[in-house]
Amino acid sequence: MAVSQLRALGLNKQAVERRAVAGWLRPWSRGVYAVGHISLPRLGQYLAAVMACGPSAALSHRSAADLWGLRPRTGSLQPIEVTVPRSRAGSPSLEVHRSRMLDPGDFTRIEGIPITSVARTLLDLAEVASSQRELDRAVDRAERLELFDLVALEEVLSRASGRRGTTRLRCAIEAWQPLPTRSELEDRHRELLTGAGLPSPRYNPLLEGRRDTHEVDAFWPSHGLVVQLDGFAYHRTRRDRERDASTDADLELAGYRVLRLTWGDVTAHPDRTVLRLRRLLPESPAVPAR
Repeated sequence: MAVSQLRALGLNKQAVERRAVAGWLRPWSRGVYAVGHISLPRLGQYLAAVMACGPSAALSHRSAADLWGLRPRTGSLQPIEVTVPRSRAGSPSLEVHRSRMLDPGDFTRIEGIPITSVARTLLDLAEVASSQRELDRAVDRAERLELFDLVALEEVLSRASGRRGTTRLRCAIEAWQPLPTRSELEDRHRELLTGAGLPSPRYNPLLEGRRDTHEVDAFWPSHGLVVQLDGFAYHRTRRDRERDASTDADLELAGYRVLRLTWGDVTAHPDRTVLRLRRLLPESPAVPAR
């Protein structure tokens, strides 16, 4: 409990000191006491750390990422990180960050603990992460936990002029940036096939799988080959990928071969993609088993 809370309960300075001497109150940090014992659970430690830094403080950086589930703490000796609006001394158990970014939308509460939002946490983490890979994993974890919000991240980045982590964070969320539309991807795919002299497929036909009917992006009937063009709008989340895998499996059980191509496959690596298609479109067609 913070001293202000103890005073609200009617305890003056002398009363607090007496209880501390008796062991009923155990000092955890400056101005913060644990009641009865000093061994606090993780949530208790986080709350005590924020209390120790004042009413405008919030859990942040690696500690906030831990509480959101974006990354685990690497050890019990790692200082708890807190963001405050003005300079404040830290301690061996606390790492205090001063920030002028104090937009109310960047802060919320978990279990009563003031904490930076997921978007703000990722920005802060981008500054202190040991590598780009660590940050990428945190972003991926946010998406898996359905905490990822591209709009919120863009808003945070728009206010983060001069922050060291902005470049890292933009790289980490690049995969979620809107790509060209489905029709644009199909147009580039047509151009790729024409330029390579490959046979033209049927676009967007309905095919009967083992259990369901599916609209596919491109289909060569005489070869039993399906190509699915993965664009941003329909293939960005874990649920989308699970749906795609289920569709592919259903089509393959019906005898079709399925190849997925991304925007990068079609535009950045055309030679590699053409080679794959040539191997799947031999001179002698193979009709899928039905």
